[in-house]
Amino acid sequence: MVVQTDRDLAEFCREVRGLPAVYVDTEFVGEGRYYPEVGAVQVTANGHVAVIDPLAVRDFSPLRDLLTNSQTEKVFHAASQDLGIFYRLLGEPVAPVFDAQIAAAMLGYDEQISFARLVERTTGVKLRKSHSFTDWLKRPLAAKQIEYAVEDVRYLEPAHAYLVEELRRRDRLQWVREEFAGLSDPARFTPADPREVFRQLRGAERLNGEELCRLRELAAWREETARELNLPPGRICLDPVLLELARHPRHTIQELQEVRGLRPPQVERFGRGLLAALGRKHDGPCPTFTRPKPLAARLEPTVDFLTLCLRSLAAEKEVSAGLLATRADLAAIVQFGARAKVPLMRGWRREAVGEALLATLQGKATARVLPDSRQVHLEWHSAPVPDRPE
Repeated sequence: MVVQTDRDLAEFCREVRGLPAVYVDTEFVGEGRYYPEVGAVQVTANGHVAVIDPLAVRDFSPLRDLLTNSQTEKVFHAASQDLGIFYRLLGEPVAPVFDAQIAAAMLGYDEQISFARLVERTTGVKLRKSHSFTDWLKRPLAAKQIEYAVEDVRYLEPAHAYLVEELRRRDRLQWVREEFAGLSDPARFTPADPREVFRQLRGAERLNGEELCRLRELAAWREETARELNLPPGRICLDPVLLELARHPRHTIQELQEVRGLRPPQVERFGRGLLAALGRKHDGPCPTFTRPKPLAARLEPTVDFLTLCLRSLAAEKEVSAGLLATRADLAAIVQFGARAKVPLMRGWRREAVGEALLATLQGKATARVLPDSRQVHLEWHSAPVPDRPE
């Protein structure tokens, strides 16, 4: 069913209202834009299938009611961008959410497993991804595009059922509930304060005083302009250009034309905005950077050892190591122990492997190779070392 009218959307949403789960995906175009533009929304549940045309529908309130209904789970694969799209489209976060890609990682699958690969692993069906780079904003949608869009949610239902059963069997449903709760936090979709964006620029930490003041204003202007025009910030000018202008400000269009990395069309379109940002008066003190204390070189082998332990624990528990922690997280734990402000020191991650790594840092753990399997095993506290891999 292709939904192109408000009436058809309301009717479809009535048909699936009250079901325990609906399966959702979007097709969008993100290239050359600040915000991705959605070209199709696919929803299926209990045999009902709809490909919603967001360029034709005007009243999305029935879809909002469906996707924010606390009694209906919304199942996605790799939900992050989809959830941002729906937040902008509906004005509210989708909840509750089940992300099949994250659930698969909790069962030992690759952290970034593709939908086609997940479907093949869980159902045995091989999908043909023939329209991955199609223009979803072009109308009318072709029959093959619609078929492709439907396929993306049709097989999400059996994959979800398989994952839930495996999570239940391994007593990990609480893990996913905890992880998925954060996916509906409105703070995830709130745009960053434009005047704080400068902190994200690589090399900004090397500036100080007036240079940081100028960089803050330049980055804020670029961010605001990018949002207003729906352009990637890099289309306006690249980060190194902002850093150069912060260090060595220019005062005329002619001087901007001599800046390396700033192309003539950019100067023509955005030059006056850049000059205006450079000329803004600075209210209050200039910003500063709190530079984290670097890890001592003598502790790098400790991080290497924790990385080995993490990979070993992840393999034994069949959880994706990438979902558990990054090397930077482990470095923070080496520096600050349980006080480290990283996900590994909270919730299910701490329960799964965090306590073991803390025990390792306290000298209460031993790593050795199991002769039968050749696998590294970490033993801590009084936990026995298995004779064979479990």
